[in-house]
Amino acid sequence: MAEGLVNMLSYNQALDLIHSQQAPIQTEDIAIEQSFNRVLAVDICLPKDQPSFDRSTMDGFAVKPIDGQRIYDVVGTVHAGEIFEGELIAGQAVRIMTGAPCPADVCVVPIELCYQGEDNVTIQENAPLDVHKNVALRGEDGHAGDVVAEAGTRLGAAVLSCCAMAGASSVTVFKNPSVAVVTTGDEVGGEGEAQICDSNGPLLAAFCAALDCEIKRFHAKDTTDGLAATLKQASEAADIVVTTGGVSAGSKDFVPQTANELGFATILHKVAIQPGKPILICQHSDGRFFVGLPGNPVSVLATAHLFLIHIIGLYWGGWQPEWTELPLINTCQSKKRHLFLPAALRDGGVDPARWNGSGDLIAAAACDGLINIPPDSSFEEGAMIPFLPFIGGVIGDRGILPPRNK
Repeated sequence: MAEGLVNMLSYNQALDLIHSQQAPIQTEDIAIEQSFNRVLAVDICLPKDQPSFDRSTMDGFAVKPIDGQRIYDVVGTVHAGEIFEGELIAGQAVRIMTGAPCPADVCVVPIELCYQGEDNVTIQENAPLDVHKNVALRGEDGHAGDVVAEAGTRLGAAVLSCCAMAGASSVTVFKNPSVAVVTTGDEVGGEGEAQICDSNGPLLAAFCAALDCEIKRFHAKDTTDGLAATLKQASEAADIVVTTGGVSAGSKDFVPQTANELGFATILHKVAIQPGKPILICQHSDGRFFVGLPGNPVSVLATAHLFLIHIIGLYWGGWQPEWTELPLINTCQSKKRHLFLPAALRDGGVDPARWNGSGDLIAAAACDGLINIPPDSSFEEGAMIPFLPFIGGVIGDRGILPPRNK
């Protein structure tokens, strides 16, 4: 391995170290309508069979069939929310609406396959009359006691709706950590020719907002006293302090020392990855975390997805983001460090960014997520490769990559 990387943690070792730490976990009960994006702390189970009765799957006639018979006496109507009180006998039918409980041992014939008389119905010859046709049987989706959403699941719209269907008017969720985002650097936010706009602060604010975390913003200049004062204020205001810049080996990279002086013990500093090698993670004895990200914008984007998300996940009982595997559209390779390269989803596969390094935010913003390329490896077109979508992003809603000379 290249000089300087021999004793450096691998990405997987770093993750193992992170997940060996303990966060001060708390839970709360909230209304189901307020639970979007929150993480369940307790399983949601079905309180009864689903469906809880034999249910019509369409509007039509519930028929108690007789072989060869096509004309049936209509003896009632059943709307959703009602029950047919009588006993349907062979040769009889009831009008029935989608979602209504069915009498026993019927088939439901769609309305478009029926000819309605005054007190009878004629079923078209091509309509099947098999018992339970177009009937959702009691318990066919799930049985009482079945788990439909596990603790540790983030509640998207579909899962949230399923919990509500299971009768959950409220859910027990993990409390979200608050995050103090501290940008650093004399060059950030000024108006001089050598100054740069602050892109890292908005990036991390949006990232944390997508995870429903409370965000507080700070900026620190590159002086030891100024940095110490700002980081002290930030650390007292939030569960997690996240800084950008000042964690490498420059003459003004004071963040690691300052974090230690504030009582944060170093868990790891520097990991053999690209981008984001100088990553710093510390923890205070009271459980608060300190996450020092590099300053280049793509490094911030990558390390937020590779490390910060896992620190936040500790407050959710160890939640972790899911990687998926997709075919590559173009070849890619890594050198000595583990490469996490921005990539765009196109034509059923994933297309690695043609970027100019960790400062090239324009190329990264024209992508949908990161691909995972282990050290000293190469992938040919069509090979399957791990892909992690950007948190809070919408697939296909990307920036524009301007024409480039190379």
